[in-house]
This record gives sequence, C-alpha cells and structure tokens, in this order.
Amino acid sequence: MGRTFVEVLLENYGDLFLRQAHKATDREVRTLTVRALADTGSALLCLHKDMIDELGLHKDRKVRVNTGNGLVQRKIYGVVRITILGRSCPGQVMEVPDSVPILLGYIPLENLDLVVDPTANQVIPNPAHGGKFTLDLL
Repeated sequence: MGRTFVEVLLENYGDLFLRQAHKATDREVRTLTVRALADTGSALLCLHKDMIDELGLHKDRKVRVNTGNGLVQRKIYGVVRITILGRSCPGQVMEVPDSVPILLGYIPLENLDLVVDPTANQVIPNPAHGGKFTLDLL
C-alpha cells in the first residue's frame, strides 16, 4: 500500500453562477487542476492559500480542527465545484499550510460516490454501486 493521489478539477462556484446567468464567459470562470492526496482521515478538500487566492474564494469562517499536532484553528472558504472522474459536487475548502499536502477528504469522496482502492492506489467509482453514481440517504 502507498499513497493514493487523484487529479481534481476545481471551479469557483460563484463564477459558474455568473456564467449560467450570462454575466461571465467561460474564460472568466476561475479554475484550477490539482493533484490531491486522497485522505479518508480528513473531512474536506484542503488547499494552500495561493490556490485559494487563484480560485478567488472568500473566507466563510474559522473552525477548530483536530490534527496530528493537536487542536488548531483553520479557515474555511467556499464554494468550489469539485470534479473527479467526470463526477461533480459543490464543496467548501479548508486552508492548510504549504507544508501539508493538498488533501481530498471523505466528504467530497462520499458526495461523488468514489472510494479509495488501496491495493491499486486509485480513486474509483464505488464498486458497491456497480460503478453507477448512487448516493446513500440511509
């Protein structure tokens, strides 16, 4: 077993709404493609500040976060559209220091019905759903 990385397309959700309302062009939608570590121990998508700025995200709030180094304060930004393997969902972003890898947590993975296959080191569609996008409500 090793670390599992996946390519993630991120788009500023506010820009997407403006484009849908014909108030912005495709070129004006701020996007970023990142290589993220799929981390089922993390909750959210975690990015560095320069990436958050490139996407033009606004701070929503500060939260307390349990980390390997103890309890810390982190900033939450939002909202982006997260796209992986052709599946998309909205999500908030947590700022992490540059010393921390870009992380893809379990909340966006579950929202996209994706799982980590540790033997192949890949993020894949949930095999329990036959590869078809399915959300659990129970």
